[in-house]
Amino acid sequence: MLSKCLAITLWILILFNLAACGSGSTSNKPEQSTQPDTTPVDNSAIADYRVIIYGNSHSAQLGVMLKTLVTSQLPNSTIETVTISGRFLDEIVAVTGNLEQLQQNSWSHAIFQGQKYSQSGTVDYPTDATRRLIATAKANNIMPILFPEHPQRGNPAEADRVYNLHQSISQQELSCVAPVGLVWNRVLAAMPTAKLYNANGNHASYVGNMLTAMTFYEVITGELADAIPFTSALELEQQQHALFGQIVTQVLAEHPACPTPE
Repeated sequence: MLSKCLAITLWILILFNLAACGSGSTSNKPEQSTQPDTTPVDNSAIADYRVIIYGNSHSAQLGVMLKTLVTSQLPNSTIETVTISGRFLDEIVAVTGNLEQLQQNSWSHAIFQGQKYSQSGTVDYPTDATRRLIATAKANNIMPILFPEHPQRGNPAEADRVYNLHQSISQQELSCVAPVGLVWNRVLAAMPTAKLYNANGNHASYVGNMLTAMTFYEVITGELADAIPFTSALELEQQQHALFGQIVTQVLAEHPACPTPE
């Protein structure tokens, strides 16, 4: 009887030790992260740029300007641009087929302009459409770039407010953010006579559009704007050209457009 009880006791101890070993093995095993890498892909070094632009009248000339810059500065590269137009990004996304275009044609870069914002800063508008566009771009290996608009004439504080809004969107869905308004403010502080606006004080003139395009040129290609040699193709005065390039590169050094991969 005693030997039988001893055998049972030994069997229980064996089972207990096996269970303990299994438990210890599970708890010591490092957990596998299920969080996907959401850092945007860097497509700046490619030879052929295919850029899709979503936005309103503030980005209507950007594609043409980018073509002028790339073709005049990078003879070994090509660029194709397509613009999807609408009033605001949430309305653009709501149109059947607009989002699907982002998933087609192997775009290298996507620019998103037209996030609703309050000029007074007193109203918060949803950002889910913008975040959806960013996520779709990243899922298709497209480099997403947010385009916070330049401030209206005489309201430099608007540049910081709009830039900060887009930075907050990027914190939720990682994306590049082009510091357009910060560049404009710096240029106007250095050259108050620069005619960046058209008559309505809201939209950009040709000169203002070229300044914005030079900002995107550096973000898209990784080539420094202050290294762009003076050329009549850009239709800028030589002093403007030199100052624009210098400030674009300086602001991007202080406010990098894209998050650094961890």
